[in-house]
Amino acid sequence: MIQDMSVLKKRVYAFTADLSIIVVSNYFLMAAFTHFVQTVFFHFPMKMQLFLINKMGVMSSISLMSLTFAYFSLFYFITNGRTMGKTLMGLKVVNTDKSELTLGQSMFRALAYFTCAMFGSFLFALSYIRKDQKSLADVFSGTHVTLDTPDSDAGTEFELVLVEAGAAEATIDKSYYDEKEAA
Repeated sequence: MIQDMSVLKKRVYAFTADLSIIVVSNYFLMAAFTHFVQTVFFHFPMKMQLFLINKMGVMSSISLMSLTFAYFSLFYFITNGRTMGKTLMGLKVVNTDKSELTLGQSMFRALAYFTCAMFGSFLFALSYIRKDQKSLADVFSGTHVTLDTPDSDAGTEFELVLVEAGAAEATIDKSYYDEKEAA
């Protein structure tokens, strides 16, 4: 049970890190838009430029929702259950049958985050209340969050190439020193 609480705590930290990444990205997107309006529409009257910049609140809300949905659904799908925050905390979203996440499941998880935000943040605490420790996103998508234990056999192609290159370099270095000792 202590390890389960550790996973829940890590989930909170991972979600906070993910939201921080989204908010900072949205800030830079809105700063770029403001700069775009000021440089491209410089010939517009100042009143029109200020009107466009004052509509930033609506645009910021829309872009924040869009970035949140895109971030979670794409990261879960492309990285097979990991976001940047979950990777930092050593967590992974998996299917109950250990198969890869589908795009639909990733999108349902992102929609569940919107549902939690729309109907009150207390829904985010659902995993602390339920006995199986599933959040609303887990229930919507039919998944759950576990510790990401890397398999020693598995790895990306890039990781495997690095391991093979390291092994080849070690044999080259060994043969060089063997030749030096023989001479």
